[in-house]
Amino acid sequence: MFLTFILVAIIILMIVALFVSRSIMQHRLDTEVYSKNQLVSKVNTLRSEVASLRNEMINDHNHQQHHYGIRKAKQALTDILEKFKEEGKIKFFTIFSTGNLAVKHPLFEQLRTFDYIVITDKGLLNIDVKNWKEKTFYHFSADPENEIKTEYESLDQIIGHYIADQYQSQFQSSRRDVYTFTEKIKNNRVEFDFYDYDPYLAAAVNSKELKDAYEKRFNQKITSVGVVYFNDGSINIIDGPTEREKYVATASSKHSLRDAVDEMIAQSKHDLSMQDCEAAVNYLNQ
Repeated sequence: MFLTFILVAIIILMIVALFVSRSIMQHRLDTEVYSKNQLVSKVNTLRSEVASLRNEMINDHNHQQHHYGIRKAKQALTDILEKFKEEGKIKFFTIFSTGNLAVKHPLFEQLRTFDYIVITDKGLLNIDVKNWKEKTFYHFSADPENEIKTEYESLDQIIGHYIADQYQSQFQSSRRDVYTFTEKIKNNRVEFDFYDYDPYLAAAVNSKELKDAYEKRFNQKITSVGVVYFNDGSINIIDGPTEREKYVATASSKHSLRDAVDEMIAQSKHDLSMQDCEAAVNYLNQ
């Protein structure tokens, strides 16, 4: 009887020890799982903070580059216009920055396309400054119904039309069939990044609308030309059509910017007085 009691007690103690051991092991396991989850959470938090900091640094760098490009473009414009003034090609000029343009301005939609509006006695020169560095296929048309012509075109021209065609047909874009996009070379692939508007078309349309708005308000004819100015100098621009429209030109260097301004002055048929220019400046500043 006593032996039986001893055996039962031993069995009970073993069962209790088993439960206690299991409880301890579960506690350790829970602790390890909790520690692991905390570590993973901390690592993810650190990764997010690092990614956010990296993006902030990149955005800040791009922001600084953009503003540097804007200032650089203004200096180039000032040098060119001062030289033309010395040569007697223009009598006076004012460079108006659209950076602080009021949203309520009646021409806000047209003016915000440009970084500077240059008012001279020969007319309006509207400057859209681009500080892009990637290889850029600029103002390329898509024509899915016809075969892409290879005569008198470079390989880049053929590729530009082909990529525009593919974008138009695959994404069934509702936009007009003219696109500007950049080429980015990455590991084992090439990416084409399409912009949500075409700078060339925007400059042409808005320069025409600014001309119409001025003539309607002041009852006076004026010349208005938009210039898309790629001021980086190292960008590789692949142009679409070779012809240039009446209200827009493209410049990719200070020299070509000078040529665009010179051409606008030469083609101008409507001179403005100093009083006319002051009235235009006051209208932009309202």
